[in-house]
Amino acid sequence: MLGALAINFIVTGAALLATLVAGVLVSYPDIAILELLVSTVGVTLLVGIFGYPISYTLWLAVDLIMRPLDAAELAGLREPAKG
Repeated sequence: MLGALAINFIVTGAALLATLVAGVLVSYPDIAILELLVSTVGVTLLVGIFGYPISYTLWLAVDLIMRPLDAAELAGLREPAKG
């Protein structure tokens, strides 16, 4: 779970930075602080909350690539459930 959190943190930070830079570039001579603050906080919250399930799935895929299932685990998946 730490890997998923790290991926989400990096993506959220990049989105925050991109929003901040874009906002400053668009309104450069007279920077609109309130609008910039609202947009960066909104993007950060949206990316942080809605990006976590995607980062968790991505981290599970990376983990599965790094540690593939062995034959015993694959055999255990093929057995029907008892009960």
